Amino acid sequence: MRASRAFIKMLEEYGVSHVFGLPGETALPLYSDMRKSSLKHVMARDERNAAIMADGYARTTWRPGVVELPGVGASMALPGLLEARASGVPVIAVVSDVPLGSERSNTLTEYPKESMFLDAAKEVLKAESPASLPRLVRRAFRVATTGFPGPVVLVVPSDVWEGDVDEGEAYAQPRFSSFPSIRFRPSDDDISAALDLIMKSQRPVMICGQGVLFSKAWDEVEELSSLMGMPVGTTISGKGAVSDDNPLSIGVVGSRGGSSFSNSMVAGADLVFLVGTNADSVDTWDWRVPPRGGSQAVIHLDVSEANLGNMYRTDVFLMGDAKLTLRRMIELAREKGLSRKRIDVRSERLASVSSLQPAVDEGGRGVDPLLLVKALQRSLPDDWVVAVDPGVGAIYTSAFMEVRKPGRRFLYDYSIGALGFALPAGIGARLGGPRVLVITSDGSFGFNAGELETVRRLGIDLKIILINNSSFGWINAASAARYGAALTDEFAEVKYVDVARAYGLDAFLAVGNGDLDQLTSFLSSDGPALMEVRTAPENELFPPVPDWREPASRLGKRYMGV
Repeated sequence: MRASRAFIKMLEEYGVSHVFGLPGETALPLYSDMRKSSLKHVMARDERNAAIMADGYARTTWRPGVVELPGVGASMALPGLLEARASGVPVIAVVSDVPLGSERSNTLTEYPKESMFLDAAKEVLKAESPASLPRLVRRAFRVATTGFPGPVVLVVPSDVWEGDVDEGEAYAQPRFSSFPSIRFRPSDDDISAALDLIMKSQRPVMICGQGVLFSKAWDEVEELSSLMGMPVGTTISGKGAVSDDNPLSIGVVGSRGGSSFSNSMVAGADLVFLVGTNADSVDTWDWRVPPRGGSQAVIHLDVSEANLGNMYRTDVFLMGDAKLTLRRMIELAREKGLSRKRIDVRSERLASVSSLQPAVDEGGRGVDPLLLVKALQRSLPDDWVVAVDPGVGAIYTSAFMEVRKPGRRFLYDYSIGALGFALPAGIGARLGGPRVLVITSDGSFGFNAGELETVRRLGIDLKIILINNSSFGWINAASAARYGAALTDEFAEVKYVDVARAYGLDAFLAVGNGDLDQLTSFLSSDGPALMEVRTAPENELFPPVPDWREPASRLGKRYMGV
């Protein structure tokens, strides 16, 4: 059978329903056969956005996202694949390239592909013949979904698509159609050592990263924390690993979403249990909570051998799947009769958050971001997923928007942190099933405005909040905090509601706090819709970033943290 048909047959056997990407001349046989299959091709307007759509799809379905990239624009996908690589998101990126033998011949669209992707993928493969294609497809799914998941790039020359493949070789390995595809855990001896250390501690704290969400380990987190009387915080990317209604929840920790309360709980702990987090600069406030070189004992549970114990002097290394390992910890603790007195920290956390309320009442330019988040909290059903870009949306939702039901509730891209993630990730997530709210910004919208056409063309019921502060506000806040003045000019005036309507979306405008009454109508409207929300820039209304508390006071500006 034709290689392109064999490839499609294998994707169908892997349970793939959507293929994101852009058509190119090097993939004409593939697209011709795809039109006759059950696969739904999601044509994006940019390769970067197509890769991020596959990422968003994977994060909300626990299945690898598949993206097809024309060789001419494959380099455009690098930012999306880099985020997926650092976050541990399995993406199968197929690059349709020039024919075999065209290397270094100045053929149109030809340039080295494999070396370019080495740091953006777990592995880069190239099908040198039609016969090798099925084996490499199986390898791509295995590598992407096992261990620490991540993207795999498969380069397929255009003439390979048209070659012949033995039909008997065109089979899938369904075990690797979802992730984690193979779970493993540490030995009982290592788990017992961790339990002993927890029992000896006086003030233990657990910090959960995105690995808990990928592993679907939120039930185990709640049960173990309750059994051990251990408060639980999350990283910004791990938000949702524990319900904010849990009496042991301390909220988000670190420099993006962390509060004085949550960070002080970590700083004051005598044992820190890191679960499914690489303990990066954002998660730890530049390794200040907990401090590197501090006196705390550290237990680190992670599926990645590279991240395990990478940033802290670690007492117990637990390499394995979060759900499987925590479940065994619970079993061993119960077998040994180990437990600790349960405490309640939620009331203290809520009291710290409520202390911010008087600052809100002072008013200001445009919509108050905290009031926006509180209004969303009241209006948004618990089963929606919120895809958020860096900036105002990310920092206020991570710090103040509560999770009632644990699980995958938020999509953040804070492994790398590039602008322009939320809209394409939201498209991918929505096609994966759940209702989705995108919170983007005028700065991010410049990267992907054309994808509104994708939303409209496909009839995707997506709700988009665009926060407009007429600037790269985060950069201006960072500059003001360090040097006392904004760095960049304000943007020219853009009427984003008119842009949305030009693309055929319903549009709403909020220029003051009273306009937030429209949220219910916006969220319940039929079809795709965009609400432009005008706010003050971050250098005028400093968001809750711990390092910006003192500069805001010095500059006479409001600081919205607690």
